[in-house]
Amino acid sequence: MKRAFVIALACMVLSPVLANSQTRRRSTQKRPGTSTTFAEKQQAEIRAGREQIATQIKALTRFLYLFGGIAKGIETAEQVNRNREATSVGMAPERIEQSKVKLKDSIKNVRAGLEQLESSFRLNPVLQSYYPNLAGVARLGQTAESQAAANNFDQAGRTLIAAVNKLADALVALR
Repeated sequence: MKRAFVIALACMVLSPVLANSQTRRRSTQKRPGTSTTFAEKQQAEIRAGREQIATQIKALTRFLYLFGGIAKGIETAEQVNRNREATSVGMAPERIEQSKVKLKDSIKNVRAGLEQLESSFRLNPVLQSYYPNLAGVARLGQTAESQAAANNFDQAGRTLIAAVNKLADALVALR
């Protein structure tokens, strides 16, 4: 009898402790941890999107810096050849054409990079809400490529500057 009384007393004393410990475990369910993980994942995706845009801006501005000098050199060489001036600035027509082809290929690569960036935002569920800020940048790359194909390098450069501006605006929107 005494033994049953001690066991009953022990059960009554320990039951609130056990109930309390079970309640605490339930209150720290996995849901808050899961939402934190999802939020962290979302922030990581947005950070990666910002890095993609920043990388594209850096590459494009570096390209435009070189593009301006090359395009100006081609323009000057063509003008010298048209005027048939015999100076050291003049280039052989074959070299001018080689430079044009390389420049056009470079613009083609820039366009491909812009298309890849735009599609990565369009296809990523986390970044889709930011896609409207970036939409059209690939089209600017296509326009620049068409302008370069028509040997209108100055206008192609201006179009690529518009693409940089659009990328900068999209980067600001990703804050």
